[in-house]
Amino acid sequence: MAVTKIHPIKTTLKKAIDYICNGDKTDHEIYVTTHLCSRENAHKEFELTKKQFGSRTKTLAHHLIQSFVPEEVSFEEAHQVGIELCEKILGGKYEYVLATHIDKDHIHNHIIFNSIDVDEGKVYHSYYGSYMNIRNQSDKLCKEHGLSVIDQETQKEINEIKRRKFVSWHDWNEDKKGRSYKSRLQFDIDRSIKQSVNWQDFLSKMESYGYEIKFGKHIAFRKKGQQRFTRAKMIGDNYTEERIKDRILNKEKELGNIIDIKNSEKAKQSRGYERWATKHNMTTAAGTMIAIRDKGFHSMTELESEIKRLPSRANQLRKEFRDKEFELKRIKEITKQLQICINKKAHYDGYRKNPNDKIYMMMNKKDVEAYKEAYSEVEIFIKQFPHLKKEIMEGLKRGDGKTIFKKLNQHSKSLHDKQKELAEEHDKLQEKRGELELLKTNIDQYLGRKEEPKKSILQQIKRESDKGREIKSHSRTKDVGRILRTFKIKKNVEVTDNGKIII
Repeated sequence: MAVTKIHPIKTTLKKAIDYICNGDKTDHEIYVTTHLCSRENAHKEFELTKKQFGSRTKTLAHHLIQSFVPEEVSFEEAHQVGIELCEKILGGKYEYVLATHIDKDHIHNHIIFNSIDVDEGKVYHSYYGSYMNIRNQSDKLCKEHGLSVIDQETQKEINEIKRRKFVSWHDWNEDKKGRSYKSRLQFDIDRSIKQSVNWQDFLSKMESYGYEIKFGKHIAFRKKGQQRFTRAKMIGDNYTEERIKDRILNKEKELGNIIDIKNSEKAKQSRGYERWATKHNMTTAAGTMIAIRDKGFHSMTELESEIKRLPSRANQLRKEFRDKEFELKRIKEITKQLQICINKKAHYDGYRKNPNDKIYMMMNKKDVEAYKEAYSEVEIFIKQFPHLKKEIMEGLKRGDGKTIFKKLNQHSKSLHDKQKELAEEHDKLQEKRGELELLKTNIDQYLGRKEEPKKSILQQIKRESDKGREIKSHSRTKDVGRILRTFKIKKNVEVTDNGKIII
């Protein structure tokens, strides 16, 4: 079973969320899931929810950690257990961010959830009883997924992993940044792929470079002197076992970059390198042309047109993403106004039945005016998002707040899902753009074509301004000369930028 612990967050909520969503720990945020909030603005949305309900709690959020036995659970299963745990203990009422950290041998989930719920603004009370509920629910889920119990000895091993010791601060810092071994592993894998004819040959090459290899769901490598194995997939999508095998089979098709031989110091110093670079450039250029044809482009003009089109589509996707984000923000803002309308509806209905009853109005004026003000905000919201009009108006008519909020929460979830789709499409578009720009750059460099640097508008304005000052100054000098000749003054004079004459 997983080990669980929980603590409150009372400061630096954004830092905590950014830390648990770290791309190095979550495989570029593949193992990050959010509920009723967005990944980037979760801290703001937590705060907004509190403002809507006027919550005075000093606890910004709660941070729950769920750790599994090393090497027992897969990344996907650990993440799924985390999602199921959130559903069990939070009931879909709390905004949360779930991140599964896969950078350690002991996979673990981080869950940061809001301290109040989105339906009624009730505060989550964290105490011994609530913690035992979390622990029991976690244990049940682990049993359902066939995971084992963490005994004391296993827990000691986990603690030892956490207390890793380094010779110096520099070693610890380099290890933390991934510079000391990940970059080297990436380099060694790349060069082994180029030298290998098949998978077994690749493994032999890696062993000859001093790596110990561990096989499993994800292949991992450990260099001599390194404490732990490093999963190859952790250094990039291009380094999974499947991708490495594919790259070995298709290494001839892998494109490099055209080398600028004319400006290469190495080429000037070594004729051998120059000959190799020339051959490399010819091979790369030929491969680039084939790649351009394979992608459906029959000319460089078509390729350049596509490269110019992609930023426009990317901007459109970003706009759609921002529109969804704005709608989510407005839904959160309108929740409080809807709550006021539901709470004050009876007072307003009484006023509508007897609009001339001055005594009733005197006693209920504050509530009636609060309803009117809130309803006015609701009308503005409906005009902005008419597709939500039916659910809101029917709910207000019945005074059924739970149904309205449930529908809005469901709609918010669909907006988050759409945002996720837009983000994924945007990432693919950026990747495609990078590939096409590499193809274009290779051909341009091989043919010796150079793009004219874009003219800066600010520089043009400055040049025109300087020209104007020169003309103005020249004009002043001529005027001064005319004046001096008129008054027959023959002394040397200077004319300042302000037009002053110094004799």
